[in-house]
Amino acid sequence: MALGAFGLGAARFLLVPPPEATHFHANWAIYIDGERLDLSGQRYMEEVSSCYTVDGEVTPQARIHMHEGNHDVVHIHHLGTTWGHLANNLGIGLGEGYLILTDGTRIFDGEEGRFSYILNGRALTAAHNELVASEDRLLISYGSESLDELGTGGFDQVTTTAAEYNTREDPATCSGSSEPLGFWGRLKSAFWG
Repeated sequence: MALGAFGLGAARFLLVPPPEATHFHANWAIYIDGERLDLSGQRYMEEVSSCYTVDGEVTPQARIHMHEGNHDVVHIHHLGTTWGHLANNLGIGLGEGYLILTDGTRIFDGEEGRFSYILNGRALTAAHNELVASEDRLLISYGSESLDELGTGGFDQVTTTAAEYNTREDPATCSGSSEPLGFWGRLKSAFWG
C-alpha cells in the first residue's frame, strides 16, 4: 500500500507539470440612476502585498479584486471566480434584481427602476453567478433606461482596458509568483496536491 502511494507520488512528480498561475483582467461599472457608483475608495481596494499568502495559495479576497484606486479594472487569480465573488469581497450584496451597498442602502427592482446587466454586449437576467473571463466587460445599471438605451450608450461607458492590463506587469505580487516551484515545492505538490 505504501509502495503504491509512493509510486503514485513519484509519477506525479515526474510527469505532471507544475500549475500555471491564473492572472487576467476584466472591466466593469455600476450605475445607479445614471450616476457611476464610486468604488475607487481604499475600502474597495486589495493591497498588492496580499494577493498571495506565503505558501502561494490564493485567498478568497485575492481571487478577484481591484487595486490602486482603479475601479475600472478587475484582477482575477482563479478561473472559477464570479462577479458575485467580486461584489462580496467589496462588501456589496449582488443578486438578481437587487444591490445592497456597503452603507446599507438597499436597491431593488420596482416601480422607480429596474436592474439591467450587460456582459460583453449581451443582456443577462443576473450577473452574480456569471464566471469572469479575461477581457470581459460588465455593466450593472439601475434606472428607468431600457436595455436598448443601455446597449447603445450606457455600455460604452464601461472601459476597455483589460486587454492592455493583460500585457503589462501588475503591481508587486499581484502578478503572481514568477518563480518556479522548485524541487521541494514540486515534491509537496506531487504528494499532497
